[in-house]
Amino acid sequence: MESVNFAEVIAQTDVEMQRLGWTIDQGREHLKKTYGKRSRFLLTEVQLLGFLQYLESQTLDEVVTAKINLDIEQLCWMEQQGQINAEIQRLCWMKEEEQKYVIKTSRKQNTNLLTQEELLEFVKYLESEPTVEYASDLDEEYEEFQDCSTYSKKSDKVITKISSKDLSQVLAKTDIEIQRLGWTPEQGREYLIKTYGKRGRTLLTEEELHQFLQYLQSQPDPIAGF
Repeated sequence: MESVNFAEVIAQTDVEMQRLGWTIDQGREHLKKTYGKRSRFLLTEVQLLGFLQYLESQTLDEVVTAKINLDIEQLCWMEQQGQINAEIQRLCWMKEEEQKYVIKTSRKQNTNLLTQEELLEFVKYLESEPTVEYASDLDEEYEEFQDCSTYSKKSDKVITKISSKDLSQVLAKTDIEIQRLGWTPEQGREYLIKTYGKRGRTLLTEEELHQFLQYLQSQPDPIAGF
């Protein structure tokens, strides 16, 4: 087989890419998908010639069609990503929970790496989950208990005084766990009084609230019919 003049073949691929209106990113994406390489300079002689032949075989109509299909696919991906974000907000999921699910089901680090099919499955899963409803009976109004003997101004940083989205999500997660365990508001309040000397979650410090969530999550599911 006659040796290939790499520089000449690469120049020809440049001409073909310009004819087709390909960007550098499109060329790189094709190389990664077809040969597992990011650059023409990493291709073998056979692969480089194959790439050139592929470019020469493409008509403008085919390129336009492929671009339309790609745009449609990207729009679908963006729509599904938007649905995922909306569902995660509805369920009050934290970023760590989203990542944990993605890694567990697809072994990928984040949703940006998911295929369209994987995104669709994730959307279906999220939609099947019930909306988190706060067990508000467990939490008393701050004003009602700010003079309570169980409340220590010296050590407490009251959650209701903090406008933190993260803390709101932690509260929501305790709701989920309380519902999972089948606790009544009275059981929750009794535990808080016994453990922290406080009657409501809104009187806990940030550290105490996180500890409460960890405790709930460590508890096994109740045995059905027990």
